[in-house]
Amino acid sequence: MRKINNNLSDKIRDEIINFIEPDIYYCYQCGRCTAGCPLANVYEYQPNQIIRLVQANEINSIFDSNSIYLCLSCEICSSRCPQGIDIAAIMGYLRIKSWENRSFKEKLIAKFYKTFLKIIGIFGRSYEPGLILNLNLVSGKFFNDMDLALNILKKRKIKLFPEFVKDRKKLSRVVKKYL
Repeated sequence: MRKINNNLSDKIRDEIINFIEPDIYYCYQCGRCTAGCPLANVYEYQPNQIIRLVQANEINSIFDSNSIYLCLSCEICSSRCPQGIDIAAIMGYLRIKSWENRSFKEKLIAKFYKTFLKIIGIFGRSYEPGLILNLNLVSGKFFNDMDLALNILKKRKIKLFPEFVKDRKKLSRVVKKYL
C-alpha cells in the first residue's frame, strides 16, 4: 500500500472540512450511522470510526483498509445521523482521493475500478458478466465464482447480453478522464 505524506493527509482532511462536510467535528460518536449500515459487520473501520479517523487526520489508516471501497453509498448512515453529517459523501470523497493517489490496500481494488470504468465507457452502464470475466482474466483466477455465475444466469438475475445507453460517446469521454 502506498502511503501518502502528512501534507497530503492534511489537505484531504481540510478539503473534507471546508468543502464536503464542515460539521464533521459535531460527530459525537453515537453510532447510529454504524447501527444502520448494512455492511458494518464487514468493515475494518465502521462509518463512525471513519469519521473519527478523519477528525484525527489518520487518512493513511483509512486508505490502508477496505472500508471505503465496501461502502454501498446507500446513504443510510447519513440519513440516521442526528447531527446531519453526510457520511456517505465523506466515504465517496475518500474513495476518490484514494483512487487519485493510488493508495489501496488490495491491488485488486484498482483492477476492479479500472475494469468497471472501462465497461461503463464501452456500454454506458454496468454489464456484470463482462465485469466478472474481465476481472477474472486480470486477476488470473479464470474460473473464480463460475458456479455462482451459472446459477445467477439460470435464474435470470443478470442479463447475458449488454444493453447500450444512447450517447455513450459523451459518457466515454468522462470515463476516460478518470482512467
